[in-house]
Amino acid sequence: MRMGLPPRSEDREGLKRMAPELFGPNSSNEFDFNFKGRFWDASAFRQEVTNWLQTEEDRPLVTVRDGTCPQQDCPLRLAGRPGQIISGRSDADDGSIVIQLMTVAGGWKAKADTFFDMARKVHRGKGPIKDILVTDPFIFLDKSEESTTGGLDNFRKYLDCLDIPQSEITIHQPPYAKGKKVGSGPIWRRTVAEHGNRNGYRVRFSYFRTITETRFHDRFYLARHTDGSVSGLFGPSMNGLNDKSFVLVGELEAPTLKRLQDCLDGWH
Repeated sequence: MRMGLPPRSEDREGLKRMAPELFGPNSSNEFDFNFKGRFWDASAFRQEVTNWLQTEEDRPLVTVRDGTCPQQDCPLRLAGRPGQIISGRSDADDGSIVIQLMTVAGGWKAKADTFFDMARKVHRGKGPIKDILVTDPFIFLDKSEESTTGGLDNFRKYLDCLDIPQSEITIHQPPYAKGKKVGSGPIWRRTVAEHGNRNGYRVRFSYFRTITETRFHDRFYLARHTDGSVSGLFGPSMNGLNDKSFVLVGELEAPTLKRLQDCLDGWH
């Protein structure tokens, strides 16, 4: 609100849940609250929130016009050519593009739903998937650093977001994955394979290789479709999707995907 951004639907719902006194029958009562010596006028604050909630626009949209970004490495540019827009949707007659790149998730609400929604948005509608590549080094571990569990179940839910043909899919695992490969690795593969069998497709497993034999720190989830195209997103580890910590989730755009594929053996 202080940044001048309009409220989202989840903001309205959150305020009604966390501060019902602003919306209830007693919301008109005058009261003052003293916080660490600072005087907070409840009436003014209540009016400010009311005015904010009356904003109709649900999501902040930023219009980016041709050539407005001076940074050559900007994701709005393609191969360093100034002014070329590579993603987004047209929302105006002048050819301008409106885009959204990332979503923040976490806190009181687990980030799993946000991640799976992003996976459906990024991977679906681009044809059946034949390969999945995961750089998550904690993919074999079911428990997170915050001691929440669900890594295996979350990966199965991720598979359910994908357009997998009723035949076969190959999952490329990180060769540097944490956990004992003789223990947690086979358990993870057996669980995933059984999930595939129940849903009518066979799962093959492989370890991906990088051109320089280096590791990935961030968690990338790539899908190669039957026409050879690749879609991808970034986010947290699968075993951390039930944590309350905040993360960024977003789509990997064309230049980033190209750089990643150039680092991967057999993916460029």
